[in-house]
Amino acid sequence: MPDVHRNEESIANFILNSLLILFAVLLLCIHAAPALAATPGASATDPARVLAVEQGLGEAATLLEKGEAAKAYELYMRLVRLAPDDDAVKLGLARAAARAKRWNQAVIAYEILLEKYPAAGLYGELAHVYMMLGDREAAERSLAIMRSLDGTTTKAETDKVLDILTKRYSDFRVHGKVRAGVQYDTNANVGPASNDLTLGSWQIRMDGAKEKRSFGAYLGADVDMGYRFYRDSPWWLVGDVQAFWRGHGNSRMGDASTKSRYSQWGRAAVGLRHLSSSTLAEVRMKGEIFDHEFYQHVSAWGPEGSLLWAATPSAHLIVRGNLEKREHSRDILRDGMYGSAGLYGRVFFGSDSHELLFGGRYLGSNTNKRDYNYDGWEATTRLLFKLPHDFELNPHLSYTREYYKGPATALEAEDRRDKRFGAGLGLTYRINESWSLEAGYQYTNNHSNSALYDYKRHYMNTGIVWSF
Repeated sequence: MPDVHRNEESIANFILNSLLILFAVLLLCIHAAPALAATPGASATDPARVLAVEQGLGEAATLLEKGEAAKAYELYMRLVRLAPDDDAVKLGLARAAARAKRWNQAVIAYEILLEKYPAAGLYGELAHVYMMLGDREAAERSLAIMRSLDGTTTKAETDKVLDILTKRYSDFRVHGKVRAGVQYDTNANVGPASNDLTLGSWQIRMDGAKEKRSFGAYLGADVDMGYRFYRDSPWWLVGDVQAFWRGHGNSRMGDASTKSRYSQWGRAAVGLRHLSSSTLAEVRMKGEIFDHEFYQHVSAWGPEGSLLWAATPSAHLIVRGNLEKREHSRDILRDGMYGSAGLYGRVFFGSDSHELLFGGRYLGSNTNKRDYNYDGWEATTRLLFKLPHDFELNPHLSYTREYYKGPATALEAEDRRDKRFGAGLGLTYRINESWSLEAGYQYTNNHSNSALYDYKRHYMNTGIVWSF
């Protein structure tokens, strides 16, 4: 009997010890569960992990939308370590890598995705990355697969896309426009409503001063160039050349007192541009000349600059300024320094990315004659609506005040004061990527306390534009 009791006690002790060990293991597992969830070997369906990945995806997408591609890329890399099998993470990583200019990493991410999802759209994105790497042959292979998958895109269409991307990602870029058209101007000489003027207390007659109406024609061209110092460099050498000619049919515009039947304007500039994911800073040195009938001209040269900050992809802040030395061939008293400084906001809105630009600038001059010096300001707003059937509508408004340091003429005692209202409407029809038709209307009402500078003007034009 004693042996039986000892056996029963042993069995009871064994069961009790086993229960204690099991309870300890359970406690250990409970304490270890959070740590396991934070390791790659943890289950992908763990609630804590799923929540962390979802939150990370939202934050990374927001960073990418704001243009902070580098930060988005780093976050996606952390998410890949947390959820290596999550395809949404892989897609975000591929796109963030491309925008952050980590093109080799983007290629790897896209190729991993394409092994599982051979989708036409992904092949199109991969081709885009190959073009950023300068590998057109690889891009063509990707687009060939894309065409075989979607069954609708033609080789001619993809070749056209590659040509566009080749220009976009080239280290040397040239683009511009050539335009020609006809015009009608109700005040081509920017003159007052009558030859009989009241200047101060004097009544005088100035023959040839009155506004002159005229039909005419115009021809213009501008070319903008940029050279990147090396691939991935944020620095560009930039330059532009522009020219514009305008002629009037009214023969009275060629009178000896006017000599403005035709005019020409030209400009050339060169400078540096720094481009990042959210800013564009640029400084150029320019030279310009405006001429009437090769009889009288105004030349100007000096620096100009701009700074654009993209707070978000759809909201930009723009600072612009310029300072120039002007010389007049037949009125040296107006020679001197002229400048402006402005602040503008630009917003893109709607599914078609319509554009709103608004802001203002300071205007000023310091000339050889104090009476021609002025300070002033200008407020402006401009809209660009992208309409159906390849039309674009461009209304704009402006209001300007100028305060001169002396009277407009020797016959007047009051310092000259001008306030100018401008309004306009432009309409463009895009025939194709290279050709378009343009039409425009501009209204100017300059109210001045000097009758010589008090005028109204209506200007209309229509023409054709070639873009390259």
